[in-house]
Amino acid sequence: MSAYLYDKKKGFSCNMVHSDINLPIEYLEEMRSIVPDYDGFLHSYELPPSKAFKVNERKIEDTKLLDHIGTRQKVPFAEHCYYLNYDEKWGNHAFHHAGLMYIQEPSAMAPINAYDLGDIQLALDMCAAPGGKTIQLASKVKYLVSNEINPSRAAVLKGNVERMGIKNTVITNHSPQELEKLGELFDLVLVDAPCSGEGMFRKDETAVKEWSVEHSIGCANRQYAILESAHKVLKRGGLLIYSTCTFSPRENEEIVKKFIDEHDYEFVMPSKTILSQTVCLSDEHMRRFYPHIAMGEGQFFAAMRKNCGNSEMLPKKQLKIARNKLVSEFLISAIGYDDVFCEHNGMFFLSALPFELPLDRIVSGGVRIGRLEGKIFKPDHCFFSAYGNKMFCYEPNSEELLKYLHGEELKGTYKGYGAITVLGAPLGGFKGCDGRYKNLYPKGLRI
Repeated sequence: MSAYLYDKKKGFSCNMVHSDINLPIEYLEEMRSIVPDYDGFLHSYELPPSKAFKVNERKIEDTKLLDHIGTRQKVPFAEHCYYLNYDEKWGNHAFHHAGLMYIQEPSAMAPINAYDLGDIQLALDMCAAPGGKTIQLASKVKYLVSNEINPSRAAVLKGNVERMGIKNTVITNHSPQELEKLGELFDLVLVDAPCSGEGMFRKDETAVKEWSVEHSIGCANRQYAILESAHKVLKRGGLLIYSTCTFSPRENEEIVKKFIDEHDYEFVMPSKTILSQTVCLSDEHMRRFYPHIAMGEGQFFAAMRKNCGNSEMLPKKQLKIARNKLVSEFLISAIGYDDVFCEHNGMFFLSALPFELPLDRIVSGGVRIGRLEGKIFKPDHCFFSAYGNKMFCYEPNSEELLKYLHGEELKGTYKGYGAITVLGAPLGGFKGCDGRYKNLYPKGLRI
């Protein structure tokens, strides 16, 4: 215990590998009563947080990416996921820009990978930003609605979905209560609930500074309200997954127990692999990650199935199909075929859903193809990221790639729109003319 100094106002403090952190005494007292191997738990705060990444199987095979970045230990409970060293930084690397990988905290990968989801047609990620669980979920369901109440965080979510080239996801910007008007629409609802963030103390000093018992109680009240909204949009027989990144029982087991006591649901047992990585506090169906037990930060999750019956569903609205000669000609020239597309506020897009959502704030309805500027069609970066591998592709050398990421033009003989690729995966677009490739990589993404 010599590494932990007690201060009456600040509580215990420990000198971490990467920073100093003050742990509130009320928090530590609660942890002492629930955490197995409390001394080991305290020691984990002297160690750097765990990091991992998901290989984007839409764009590249695991082995191909690992051949270039080196062998990595596999995350045992998550598909296409591998651990990183704490000091590895990939945020400005071309592999990250091209959406070949998504950096994520390892235990946050668990809630989606812990269950056999079966044949899920339509899912909802109700509190989705920044998008890690959405990216996991989009690979496992046919269609996905990814929602975020905060507009700026919804923009971050959109950026991550587009970078990964995801085609089956609609992004919305609504409160959980506003989504209730959709009725019992979804086969699966994920509630990765906003919480007090105790499980992130090792990597997020802001969460430590903002923590208080009162804040945790407020989170619990909000979490239960979100679960009530999730209940109202989930089909009978559908699966509800609840997760947080906190340790507090009031935000975890107590919330889930209250919900299942007041509604007709049954627990679903997670996989044996995840059981070996986690512990339970009161019920074996409700699982906890601890940083001194598995490689990851704090995470709680539980899954419940809504008992069968007749669901009250609103009739689905048919898509409003758009027709435009210039858009059709672009699609044919770029990927070799025309497709059904829609139009919203001047933007043409390939819809991620086969029907229209009756919502006001849809941030992204699918893959944006582009927009008209007068009589000229301007393709969008989202299209290059999602469909670039179907276009003419140019794989630059390392020097050219750096120039492209800086926003510079490249030399080339192809005429027309094409995609710049990294290890064969689309990074962004260009327009070839007069022996040069005009850079179409968005200015906000350049390094």
